[in-house]
Amino acid sequence: MEISAVIPVYNGAGYIVETIEAILAQSKPPAEIIIVDDCSTDGSRRIVESYRDRATVFSTAQNSGVQIVRNVGIARACTEWVALCDQDDIWCPEYLAKLSDLLDDEAGIEFAFCNFRTVRGPGPPDGTKFDQAPRGYWESAGRRIVPRGWVFDRSFAGQTFSWHPIFPSASSFSKHLIDKVGAFSPAMNGVRPEDGEFVLRCLYRAKVGVLPEPLVTIRRHDTNFSRDDLLTLIDEVKVLSWIKEHHEEARQYVDIIDSEIRRRRIAAVHGAFAARRHDLMRELLAEVPPRDRSINLRIKSLIASLPDDIGLASNSILQGASGLVRPLRASARAARTPMTGPRRSE
Repeated sequence: MEISAVIPVYNGAGYIVETIEAILAQSKPPAEIIIVDDCSTDGSRRIVESYRDRATVFSTAQNSGVQIVRNVGIARACTEWVALCDQDDIWCPEYLAKLSDLLDDEAGIEFAFCNFRTVRGPGPPDGTKFDQAPRGYWESAGRRIVPRGWVFDRSFAGQTFSWHPIFPSASSFSKHLIDKVGAFSPAMNGVRPEDGEFVLRCLYRAKVGVLPEPLVTIRRHDTNFSRDDLLTLIDEVKVLSWIKEHHEEARQYVDIIDSEIRRRRIAAVHGAFAARRHDLMRELLAEVPPRDRSINLRIKSLIASLPDDIGLASNSILQGASGLVRPLRASARAARTPMTGPRRSE
């Protein structure tokens, strides 16, 4: 199976060289590498231009957002299959070869993803994403084990509301599927889990292939778009609400969507308190009905309603002395299930 690699770039000068070199080092080279620069201002354009002898380089006329940039790359691909890679992530050398083998062996797959590891700064990689799967997750989704990986013959979409194992740089799809479900939506521009809405549209209708081996490394750093877990939670509520309103296929999942919206809203309120952002906490709390407010949350809301000098001092005392409030990142991870893997989801 021939596969095109598509890389969206915006101010990725510190990372893009390693990303491109990892793609060039694939044991099965991509049919083409398409790089789309979204009007970078940090020298990224100069770097990607230096690869013109080995890649096709495009540039947007104005900064348009990653959704449009990915769509430009997908539309330019000359092959039926497209694999995405963000500007700061790394494919293992065997990624495309193993993906191609799975697609060649199992007819009818239209969407595929693989396991991945996350690296934060200079530290060692985290455990793999699939290691975090809830007990029985894959089996309940109808996993069929094949020699090259796993296959899901029925819709995988419902599984992703409870726990989401898919990340853009570890996903690929056929252009025939894009013709059926549409490309990335500009309506998600500026929303952190922007790829989750697109992935769901694919999963509703696609036969899915999975490579359980971690073949991609996701690099987390201060310039990642979703580095603020609190704002990511808020945006995930926006995406889930959009899905509920606009996806006809989501009607069968409305109960779990409502449950996940409620859970994320509560987690965001706790996160705003932990971040000492009382104005934001009060705004978010208005979306949490009284029946969903625990005693812990009621105490925090009372503190957040006090004048700032008193409220912030009380916040510090509560966080420092009682241990009722966990740090924002730990709270977010425990209280939510991200829409898009670790993007920029976790």
